[in-house]
Amino acid sequence: MKDKERLLDPNVPLRFIFSHSALREGWDNPNVFQICTLNETKSELKKRQEIGRGMRLPVQVSGERCFDTDVNRLTVIANEAYEDFARALQKEISDETGVEFGKERIKNRRKRQTIQLKKGWNADPEFLALWERIKHRTRYRVEFDTDDLVARSKQLLAASPAVVEPKLRVSKAQVEMSREGLDTVLVRTGEAEMARDEGPLVPDLIGHLQRGLELRRSTLARILIESGRLSDVRVNPQEFIARAQTATRQALDELLIQGIKYEKVAGDEYEMVLFENKEIEGYLDRMLEVDNSITNLVEYDSNIERQFAESIDKRDDIKLFLKLPSWFTVDTPIGSYNPDWALVKEDDDGVRLYLVRETKGTTDLTKLRQSERDKIVCGLRHFDALGVDYAHVKSAAEV
Repeated sequence: MKDKERLLDPNVPLRFIFSHSALREGWDNPNVFQICTLNETKSELKKRQEIGRGMRLPVQVSGERCFDTDVNRLTVIANEAYEDFARALQKEISDETGVEFGKERIKNRRKRQTIQLKKGWNADPEFLALWERIKHRTRYRVEFDTDDLVARSKQLLAASPAVVEPKLRVSKAQVEMSREGLDTVLVRTGEAEMARDEGPLVPDLIGHLQRGLELRRSTLARILIESGRLSDVRVNPQEFIARAQTATRQALDELLIQGIKYEKVAGDEYEMVLFENKEIEGYLDRMLEVDNSITNLVEYDSNIERQFAESIDKRDDIKLFLKLPSWFTVDTPIGSYNPDWALVKEDDDGVRLYLVRETKGTTDLTKLRQSERDKIVCGLRHFDALGVDYAHVKSAAEV
């Protein structure tokens, strides 16, 4: 456990750290990507502690959280003792979130295949014309009115649920010894009211909000005062700050989406050689053979994508299509966005149309999580700056 700060330095070449007990306590490194369990742990609490170390979003050198799904992935090399635990944990997550862990989500990593580029793909005139239009990188700027932000934020904060007084949670545990060593077992829990004569101390509200929102102090002060909820800070300061931050962040995100504008960056573009340098792997039961693309296979993430690719591949008016690889991303204020499909379509007059189409999520864009929907809306506007037609569609019939 020595020199943890040095081990986090990207200049240190060490890439494998063996530690017996670090995953249980005292280890505060969010960049854990592989966990190999060597002993047979029977304690569910200990397993949760171990898995939890790798479930946090990793942090980049810049200090920002990383949302790239290719990077943000935890691999657990587990023994047989994890089978029942994993099944119970998946059921718990499914009950709380509605996410199903059926065969389509649980995959055998050995059953993967590399997608091959077709011979002469980089000389195909249809692909070259399409790539010339979508390869450019952009930067964005956002414009919004401060009065609009204050009005939206105070309205959301005023409508938020009532702030409740904090309670003291008391837990009692006992220490047990086994072959594996010492472990703790929860015996009893309970809650008690906190005794206060004059109420809790009020922290620096503006300072706390400013660190998470990066807005002017005067703007944040207006939101808190005009919301009519400032008295709630005496009831529970921490909960009030969380409510204020959530309301302001939601209002800010809405304005960012409405006010975002992209512009092309001269000389900055994706190199075509990335298709060769960054091989694409996928699971065999998520692959579809296609004729009308630069690859022999395309990987799909849902039934909607599979049906979309099957239909597009058979149409005479679609001269070429490709599933955009994961490294093809667009920067947005709420994270990187990876669009789905790029197509070349011939209209009734024989004119080529260059399109980007999004099929992520459900058949209805409004049913997606707010953050995912916002990211799609922002990301697709990038193509507007490039002069490329873009849209979110439910099926290939809308192309």
